Amino acid sequence: MSTIIFTRVEFNYTSPYSEIFSDLSLILDSTWRSGLVGRNGRGKTTFLKLLDGELEPVSGEITNTLSTRYFPGDVPAKGQSTLVVIRNLIAPYDLWESEMARLLELSDPDSLEAYSQLQSQYQDARGYKINGLIEREIQKMGLSREVLDRPFEVLSLGQQTQIQIVSLFLGQPTFALIDEPTNHLDIECRKALGDYLSQQHGFLLVSHDRALLNACTDHIISINRSDVRVNQGNWSTWRDEMEKELLSEARSRSQIESEVKQLQRTAQQRRQGADQKESEKYGNSHADTGFIGHKAAKQMKRAMNAERRVERQLEGKQALLKNQEKERDLIVTTQAKKGKTMLTVNNLTIDIADNRIVTNLSFNIAAGERVALVGPNGCGKSSVLDAIVGKIGFDGTVSFRGRHFSRSWQQPLWSSGSLREHLKHSALNETRFRQYLGILDVRGDIFEQPLESFSQGQLKKVDLTRSLLEPAELLLWDEPMNYLDVDSREMIEDGIIRGNPTMLVIEHDEQFIESVATTVINL
Repeated sequence: MSTIIFTRVEFNYTSPYSEIFSDLSLILDSTWRSGLVGRNGRGKTTFLKLLDGELEPVSGEITNTLSTRYFPGDVPAKGQSTLVVIRNLIAPYDLWESEMARLLELSDPDSLEAYSQLQSQYQDARGYKINGLIEREIQKMGLSREVLDRPFEVLSLGQQTQIQIVSLFLGQPTFALIDEPTNHLDIECRKALGDYLSQQHGFLLVSHDRALLNACTDHIISINRSDVRVNQGNWSTWRDEMEKELLSEARSRSQIESEVKQLQRTAQQRRQGADQKESEKYGNSHADTGFIGHKAAKQMKRAMNAERRVERQLEGKQALLKNQEKERDLIVTTQAKKGKTMLTVNNLTIDIADNRIVTNLSFNIAAGERVALVGPNGCGKSSVLDAIVGKIGFDGTVSFRGRHFSRSWQQPLWSSGSLREHLKHSALNETRFRQYLGILDVRGDIFEQPLESFSQGQLKKVDLTRSLLEPAELLLWDEPMNYLDVDSREMIEDGIIRGNPTMLVIEHDEQFIESVATTVINL
């Protein structure tokens, strides 16, 4: 067992300036199956890159005796089979084998000595067993042996992700750093990934998929509004504990506020009493002014002490609700009239490059219905949206009975340039756009920063805000939850339920589908 220690670590980006961590101290056990959670822009990827050594702290120290491996990484795979790619991701087996063959062919004493040393290294790295180990591990991930013979480049993005994850755990002892692995995985692949990771030890997983975090983690590291903390258990355990803490703090704050008001009233009454005594001292020529003055001074002192108690109470509770996120309501709506059929798809058939990917698909969407398209990657879900908006050809009929639809894309429509310029060209109101982004926790000088500096989650929120503010009777959303933090997912889920929009959505987040879909179409 090894520990990873953060000691008073500070880190900030300089262009533009953004403070990410300040005085961060943390101890992690390298055998934990840890999940790393937090809102978009809080520094989850930065945390991983500090651990991996790609970034250096501005001050403080990170102690880690383990080697680390980061996902996603560069995969040199041009023209290579998947087996060759995964072998080379684990260790340079092909290079070692070629060198051992060369040394054996030379057969001189020095070459044979070098061969012996290299063979020992190859054996320690399980070179004679590695092909069998790879076959065993990819089957655990839900992939077939046949995948290894195919060129890596032709695999789906989801399969490429699964292959890379397997490689993290087959090399020499390392600590795996896994950053958002689910963005190209369908529901079944996410379940397989959760099962696979639950059998491993020693990783740090950044994910916003609640089902995945519950399936495979035993500790949660949360980057909160005011601190970074470690909790034992999976995501649901952490969430329950955090909600209990925030509820307790809210109750404490309510009680303190009541006590403070009472103290303030008491202090005011005593001050009024002291003022009255002071006026009596000078207003009554026959009274014993010495006695009255002494009494007035005591009253004033008591009043001042009461005020100090108020101040101490207030200061002592300034940290209350330190991790309470600032929330505002989001309502997702469309302009469709209730009961009206907005979209009719009849016998939709789609062929791409002589491959039939959708056959005779028929469905209707009435105003207020929320239809989810689900199914494995490659089954044609995004192509259905493309057909509806007229982007690709198809057989069958599509009838949209509205004036406008709004589409949110897997890859955000705006990912470079100036956000302000994009808004001008789209005739969207900057003030309202800023308000919606604020609700989704994208704040600061967002209109002064290039979109290239935004995190993937922030770009996704920009894309969703664009879709929400465009006038539309139908929302067409393609994997809207990709890269979004859990709080934003739950806020959008709640906003959809409250606003009752008309929508057709593609999503692999099971909890999102269960929360918002009125109908599920499984391709």
